Amino acid sequence: MLTDLSFLNLGEAWPPESEIDRLKRYQENRMLFKGNHQIVYSKWVQLLRQDVNATMEIILNWHKRISTLWGDLLFGEPPIFKSPQQDVLDTLLEANSFVNQAYQVGLDVSRYGDGLFKVRFANGRAYIEGNPPTVWFPVVNVNNIKDVRAHVLAWERNEISRNIFGENKTTYLHVEIHERGLITSRVYRLKDGKIIAVESEEVTSTGVADFLVVPVHNLITTDSIHGLDDYQDIDTIIQELEIRFGQVSRILDKHADPNMYGPDSALEYDPATGEYVFKGGGNYFPVAEGEQPPGYVVWNGQLEMAFQQIETLMEQLYFLSETTATAFGNMKNGRADSGSALKRLLMTPLAHVNRLRLELDPKLKKVIKLANQLEIANGASNTAITKIDILWQDGLPKDDKEVTDIEVERYVAGLSSLERSIERLDGVQGSMLSEEITRIRKQQEELAQKLQMKQLIGNPNNRMKRTTSSQPET
Repeated sequence: MLTDLSFLNLGEAWPPESEIDRLKRYQENRMLFKGNHQIVYSKWVQLLRQDVNATMEIILNWHKRISTLWGDLLFGEPPIFKSPQQDVLDTLLEANSFVNQAYQVGLDVSRYGDGLFKVRFANGRAYIEGNPPTVWFPVVNVNNIKDVRAHVLAWERNEISRNIFGENKTTYLHVEIHERGLITSRVYRLKDGKIIAVESEEVTSTGVADFLVVPVHNLITTDSIHGLDDYQDIDTIIQELEIRFGQVSRILDKHADPNMYGPDSALEYDPATGEYVFKGGGNYFPVAEGEQPPGYVVWNGQLEMAFQQIETLMEQLYFLSETTATAFGNMKNGRADSGSALKRLLMTPLAHVNRLRLELDPKLKKVIKLANQLEIANGASNTAITKIDILWQDGLPKDDKEVTDIEVERYVAGLSSLERSIERLDGVQGSMLSEEITRIRKQQEELAQKLQMKQLIGNPNNRMKRTTSSQPET
């Protein structure tokens, strides 16, 4: 835990000792997400294999699959952002590809436990960017760790120079110290893992009375600065699954080509090697004549217990990751005949996503408002966004018939306006929604007129009345 900026003083080690374990965990989780499990699980594999040079034979990248599941449920069906200043809001969101940025930060929240937004002004507009939490070093109040005093962003850069004597590598540390309304940018020089010099410094006033860095956390407790990632609870289970699958595959491969034994006469001389060899698959074990007829060495073991163990491990994986087989497209354990039935099968994953929304909703609103305030402070805009509402989607495949029936019932019962029903059904808003409402009402009027005309023409009494009324008086 960092409580002041003294860790940036000359002579201090980099990275700070208190942050090493966190950064190491980030690096491991990054490798797991990318599928480089053999690097992280190398010791585990060697414990269960006789050969110390064992490599991971089968990689089950559940880490990546689980992280993308949460991202897809949160942002796969993009949320709808609404504001009284809709045009200004839409311009900001579109210019920054905001939903894509939020998706990437959502992946970081899952795999690292923390995600990071940064807002900056350049080229006449505000930029909203996702930053990896590996560069984030929060400085907190020693008496209240939830009270952040500064957000320090720091990353290393190597510069290589060549001369007649060879190559020289110089390592620089780029640092941004974000305080409320102020950013201090420095470049340090590192040597042997220590800060030895300040190369440059620049102080900039942001014009915004808040930090331009907004962290987002996964599950977090009152005694922690950082959130819990989604990988720690399932690491050992996935390790065991990969070992079990690998060993089953190894056994099947080993006994798919059985060894044999028999008389010496089956061996043939190989002039290239000078040895007697058996021309066939597997190994051959010569037996003296009369001792035993040729036969196969057949393995008679059973893999049933291995598959039972795999099934048990999969159940625990679903429990601990707060997922279900249905969430990954496996419908064997339950059939969803409607959208409501599918939601019931996915009750646990959807509860997890709702917890993430509780964290993301205010943070996304804050980031957008910060970008708007930064543009106003730099004269790029003169309209302040006063309010933002986010209409979150569930990310599940839409059952159009079920959704339409619900909206019709709500509209007929007077529980929803036509505008809100169409907005929820078709996702349109603003001028497009107004035009759609106008078209619908015009078509309803035309249809009503046609029905009325058909009724007049089709009713004999109405025709008789028209005929009688058209005769001249005598």
